[in-house]
Amino acid sequence: MKKVLVIDDELSIRLLLREIIEDLYIEVSEAETAIVGLQMIEKQNFDLIIMDIQMPQMNGLDAMRKLRELTDAPVFILTAFSHLEEVVENLGVEIQGFVEKPFDIDELAQKIKKQVE
Repeated sequence: MKKVLVIDDELSIRLLLREIIEDLYIEVSEAETAIVGLQMIEKQNFDLIIMDIQMPQMNGLDAMRKLRELTDAPVFILTAFSHLEEVVENLGVEIQGFVEKPFDIDELAQKIKKQVE
């Protein structure tokens, strides 16, 4: 079974993403901080990682640098800021896409399905 890791400090976003992903018959794990998410990535493999940028303790941009040392799994960045795409590209960190908040549930479901197939 395919596995997706959702890293977001907002419980409501994690629960919504869990519902969307489970409806696709994909296993979901959740982390409330980037630090917890990186610890999970050290212990298991994921087929896709969906991560928020604005989080306490360690923001998503710093987490992306460390994440790439641990895995080459595809990453979708959750953001409310459209200009972050350029920032991430300038960091030289490879991601598979951006998901702008608020997001269209059906569109996101299709992106996730396509990425893990």
